Amino acid sequence: MAAVNEDRMQATERLQRELAALIATVEHPNGTCMVTASPKGEIKALHLHPSLLQQGAQAVGQVVTETVRLATNAAVQASFNKMALALGDGMAIDVESIAGDSPFRSTWNPVVPPKAPAEQAPPERRPRTPRAEDSDDDAFFDNPSWLR
Repeated sequence: MAAVNEDRMQATERLQRELAALIATVEHPNGTCMVTASPKGEIKALHLHPSLLQQGAQAVGQVVTETVRLATNAAVQASFNKMALALGDGMAIDVESIAGDSPFRSTWNPVVPPKAPAEQAPPERRPRTPRAEDSDDDAFFDNPSWLR
């Protein structure tokens, strides 16, 4: 029993070390910013493309903020995934019930809105070819010896 408890303690300490060192790197969808962040929101690295700097302070602020949010969400999601692997799905679900949904489950809002395609008529639908009747299925399910 003591060995089991010791193993659990070591596994818990290892998980805590892995979670503390966890980071995620994300590039903004427009390719002008890359951020490495921790699940706590700490910015570990920030890379800006020179073309972003030419767009003005407001654009820089918006893109950096969005990219930091994406990187932090990715790091938090990675920590949820690591916990689920270490503790099992049941415990991960319990943690989510206390802490709230994981970022990728609770948000599905792309940063860059999708471009609306030009108004066009929907593609023409072709009629399906009818399926061939299969009388073997009925014979299989009507067999009383299979209903035990």
